[in-house]
Amino acid sequence: MQLKQKEEMGEVLNEVDFQQLKIENAQFLERIDERNQDLLQLKLTTGDTLQVLNCYKKRLQNTMVESTHLAREISVRNDILQRIELETEQVEQERAKAESINKKLRKQLSDYRVPDVLEYVQEKMEQEELEKNVRTWERKVEIVEVNVRYIWPINTK
Repeated sequence: MQLKQKEEMGEVLNEVDFQQLKIENAQFLERIDERNQDLLQLKLTTGDTLQVLNCYKKRLQNTMVESTHLAREISVRNDILQRIELETEQVEQERAKAESINKKLRKQLSDYRVPDVLEYVQEKMEQEELEKNVRTWERKVEIVEVNVRYIWPINTK
């Protein structure tokens, strides 16, 4: 009954048509196999590419960590350098002050004149003579003051 309906509709397959369909089916299966081989090759290539990509990502991550570490290191070293420069300026100023004081003292030392021994002895003798005279005069003043206290009131009576 189905064959009759198909014959009426013209859908009955002839032997030639069936052979033609087998050939086309074989060709399509061949193309599918080729495409599957291409797909497998692409999957292998994709896997290799992903491995390389992951390797590069890991290297990039390590490089970024190292870059951050080096940036901090550079910052610390710049701070140290600035402190050293400030200390160098301070030391240079202190050195300049010490040098000027040293020059001043050297000038004083070069201008200093030590008297001759004979001159020194003579000056020392004069100083002792003057001190002796001062003591003598102070003694005389004390005597006069004592006399004035005791004698003066008597004479005024």
